[in-house]
Amino acid sequence: MRGIKFPFGYKFENGEVHIVEEDAKLVRRIFEDRINGVTSPKIGAALYAEKIPYFSDSLAKAEDKVMTILRNERYFGADGLPPVITEETYQQARSKMRRKRDDKAAAEHRLIKRMSFCEVCDTHMGHNYSGFGVPRWCCATKGCVNRVPVITEDMYKNAVSTILNNVVKNPKSLNVRAKLTEYEPNDSVEEHEHKITEMLETQPVDAEKITAEIFALAAERYSCCTFDMTPYITAELKATVKKYEPSDTVNTELLQQIADRIVVSADKKISVIFKNGKRITYKENDADE
Repeated sequence: MRGIKFPFGYKFENGEVHIVEEDAKLVRRIFEDRINGVTSPKIGAALYAEKIPYFSDSLAKAEDKVMTILRNERYFGADGLPPVITEETYQQARSKMRRKRDDKAAAEHRLIKRMSFCEVCDTHMGHNYSGFGVPRWCCATKGCVNRVPVITEDMYKNAVSTILNNVVKNPKSLNVRAKLTEYEPNDSVEEHEHKITEMLETQPVDAEKITAEIFALAAERYSCCTFDMTPYITAELKATVKKYEPSDTVNTELLQQIADRIVVSADKKISVIFKNGKRITYKENDADE
């Protein structure tokens, strides 16, 4: 854990992360003040005026630190840290910070987070803030290679948005190779075929019995067919994307309709897995097209 920077209110000691209760009280106070309608600049100004060491560098930095604390999901236990506040408290404070135009961004964030997975360990991607208040994405599992947060919010959303826009511009990119049906006969089919051959060689031929056996063979052959719905799903996805235009932001409505999940590989490449199994990975040059 050496070298990892924990939020204000925590310390790493004896191999474990602990809450610093004196600092945690200030964190709770900040959230409570914000819920009660006190603005972030006023909270920062009050802490600066009280000459509390962590907020005493300058008035501007005190205000920035308050904003960073209010945005940090780890205070209610994200990424496995012991919770200082409840998620309800966090959401109440955040709701005070949002204007109406921010509601869409919040819904977008929740959807993307719910759909985002680490491909290495198959757990949800976490979301936190750097010491400078920069939102970043990383795996929430300790020891995972994707635990190191190098993907910023802008990078992540740009990748998802670019993939969706490219699909809208070229629905054929959703095509996948698939067979409508596959037939693999089993032992029962061979038994029916052998029996029919014997019946045909036996004179006189019993037309009624051989007809019944032929129907039984047909039913058994049908049960050996595997029907792949992928082509039909692909057709539906292509029909859906044709209803949309490219967007400057992540089109959450479209994302929910056509995608199953967003995955991050070990080399930090971001991909969207669509409902027909098609995987499209973001590439830097895609955004320039």
